[in-house]
Amino acid sequence: MNVIKQTEDQDSYPGTHIIITSDKIGKTEICRQQHKTPFHKQNLLKDHFLLFAVEGSNELQIGNQQFSLKKGEMLLIKKATYVEIVKTGDPLNNFMYESVSFSLKKDIIIDFIKLIEMDNYQEAGNYDKAIIHPYGERLKSFLTSLKPYFDDNESIKTGLFKLKILELLYDLSQANQSFLSELINIDRNETKDLLKTIEQHYLQPYSLKELAYISGRSLSSFRREFESLFHTKPAKWIQEKRLNKAKELFLTTQLKIADVCDEVGYENVSHFSRLFKSHFGYNPSETKSKQFKTIVE
Repeated sequence: MNVIKQTEDQDSYPGTHIIITSDKIGKTEICRQQHKTPFHKQNLLKDHFLLFAVEGSNELQIGNQQFSLKKGEMLLIKKATYVEIVKTGDPLNNFMYESVSFSLKKDIIIDFIKLIEMDNYQEAGNYDKAIIHPYGERLKSFLTSLKPYFDDNESIKTGLFKLKILELLYDLSQANQSFLSELINIDRNETKDLLKTIEQHYLQPYSLKELAYISGRSLSSFRREFESLFHTKPAKWIQEKRLNKAKELFLTTQLKIADVCDEVGYENVSHFSRLFKSHFGYNPSETKSKQFKTIVE
């Protein structure tokens, strides 16, 4: 079985962005484009994600953390993480931007761990936070060796693709023991505290399926455990929490309705306004006057 190779939209920025994908292994992307203006992207990671900065820079927002990933640095981010990234080209090199990234399936990491000697890796530390690592000539050579697979028109067998990913992980583990420990422990404690997950993410525009994934549960398990804990359906609980937060913002800030709508995780202002009126009995624009009238009475 071959991997799938595809070319992303290249109209916005001159250059190339090519992706090769295997359902069992993951996805590898080489992006080399001219970014005279920053490019903003956001994504909920479905797999563990390894990013190498080759040219230009990457500004990342990962939860409450901010990172600046520059040329010669790499970053491993665990799955079920919401990431915002701003890519900027190097002004000293004709605004060229280049990165190589790997989305890693759990199975490929398990296969790698089976192959290596486990005697000397560092004990597990706190790997809830992403860590920037420098990479040297050995890894630069490996990244360069990938380019023919993207540039050639020949198909790529899954077995060869798997060998290249295992080679990458082996090279990284040999060059950086800290990275090895980070990789080995990245899947530990996968099932997160449900309440903590909901409190952290209910204001973001996630579906229940995405929230279940973030919490390390299936959708059915997520619903069942949620209803047992809160004695209500998750969609209703989230809606009420969002609307109460919206009312608080209307009363304590000068934000416009569209801004509040965005802040509490809704993407359609009309839909948000209908929900708000149905819940409180008045429109968002009437909130301050209704509150004032209640105080006077």
